[in-house]
Amino acid sequence: MTTEEKIILSTDEFNKQELLDFVKKFGSKFSCIKIHNLYDQFGPGIISELKDAGAKRVWVDAKLHDIPNTVKLRAKAIASSGADILTVHASGGIEMMQAAKEGFGNGKIYAVTALTSLTNQNIKAIYNAQDAKEMVLRLAPLVRQSGVDGLVCSPLEIEMLRANPDLKNLEIVVPGIRSQGVSANDQQRFDTPVNALKAGANFLVIGRQITQAKDPGQAIADLENEISNI
Repeated sequence: MTTEEKIILSTDEFNKQELLDFVKKFGSKFSCIKIHNLYDQFGPGIISELKDAGAKRVWVDAKLHDIPNTVKLRAKAIASSGADILTVHASGGIEMMQAAKEGFGNGKIYAVTALTSLTNQNIKAIYNAQDAKEMVLRLAPLVRQSGVDGLVCSPLEIEMLRANPDLKNLEIVVPGIRSQGVSANDQQRFDTPVNALKAGANFLVIGRQITQAKDPGQAIADLENEISNI
């Protein structure tokens, strides 16, 4: 496995020029570049700028959650910018996810289940589920029924999902990834790249481990070496 095949770069900490410069140097090393606040700040034009800089695909991590028609219209607007991937919240329900897919067209829709920053105590208080696994298992069938392309969950829920044959066609995209010895920062449910890929993740979302490294090129090479024999 390679970073180009499996790694989506999260770019939360960059300003626009820093990101464009980074993508010019390293964009070919990633499957996709994920943005959110830069889309809000600079608008649809940021997509073409990133692709011109070398991004293969761009994911607008909007995490839409609203009534179906509103989500459809926003998804259609984001699609017109050239974005390849869009996120919605699975908790918005089947009809909302279907509306997002209809609005977004040929691009991929991933549905977020339980944010990796939430503890099980948070999940119990907010969603009345005992823990993240219960919540993800409750939402995953809705994601499948909606016809969107996949879901976003923490590394700790992958094996449970892959054990369910009804969910076999869903792509699983996994944030909360840190190599051994790297700070978890604000992630509460996390694991290593190797463990997540072995468990059945299709793509891993990694940010600060690379973007805040003293030598990003070496950090990418180290990650490539880490996953190369899986």
